[in-house]
Amino acid sequence: MNILLDAAQTAARLPWAPLVDEIEALLTDPTVQVPPRTVLPMAAGAFLFAMPGCDARTAMTKLITFTPANVGTATPTIQGDVAVFDVASGARTLILDGPTVTGRRTAAVSALGARWLAPNLAGPMLIVGAGVQGQAHVEVFAAALGVKQFRIASRRRASAEALAAHARRLGLRAEVVDDADAALADCPLVATCTPASAVVLRGQPRDDAFIAAVGAFTPQMVELAPELCRAIAAQGRIVVDSRDAGHEAGDLLQAGLDVDAMPALADIVAGQPKARDARGPVLFKSCGWAGWDLAAARLAAKSRPTG
Repeated sequence: MNILLDAAQTAARLPWAPLVDEIEALLTDPTVQVPPRTVLPMAAGAFLFAMPGCDARTAMTKLITFTPANVGTATPTIQGDVAVFDVASGARTLILDGPTVTGRRTAAVSALGARWLAPNLAGPMLIVGAGVQGQAHVEVFAAALGVKQFRIASRRRASAEALAAHARRLGLRAEVVDDADAALADCPLVATCTPASAVVLRGQPRDDAFIAAVGAFTPQMVELAPELCRAIAAQGRIVVDSRDAGHEAGDLLQAGLDVDAMPALADIVAGQPKARDARGPVLFKSCGWAGWDLAAARLAAKSRPTG
């Protein structure tokens, strides 16, 4: 059996709707163990990440690099692998493409957050950033949540046009917008998916807005203006993807907010009923967590390729 899967083979093991469900299931599995990830700063703003995790049957470690200098080049910003092991035998069962796992599980976590938290899932959805994560968010919100209309904003017009064209090939309606802040008035769903080198959103969201901010995962990175974060904290609520966000959520830390006091997605999933009746806009701040990679590894281990 071939255990080394390329990007396409990895994606085939991680279909969107089952991946969202697997992430949700992981949050209620008492056997899951996920230690803090190791983040090693390297030259020129690059990082090496080592992210292990396990449950009663599956163990995995994701080892990837993040190289921001590669933005806009033919070399990916994220490179590496996810090694998957059978707990009972200790045998390595799969090696998954790291960037594919990262891209798909990050977008799937946003969709799960929206499933539980978004006051309005009707769309249209604003996507800020037209790279790998922008495309993944279009795909998962369409496949898992039924969103049909998208607005695409990017500092590179050609990238935005390419993503809009991809969405149309999927049977969706998509258009490019020049002003992301202006588009907030029409979009109850928002995802910021940029390299997080500068503020890309500062406007006033709708009262029924759900914003998934996924680009910033270090204290120095930022996508959302501090005043926007503070306004949502005052008028609505902020939920983080995991407790690790307390020392990683650059958008929130730079806004001077107490991240440790904010609920995590696991807290929301553990509570009943679902929280869509909460008032005001919702900011879902995602920094990444090895648990999301473990969920992907679990699904990949039991999935058969669909194509």
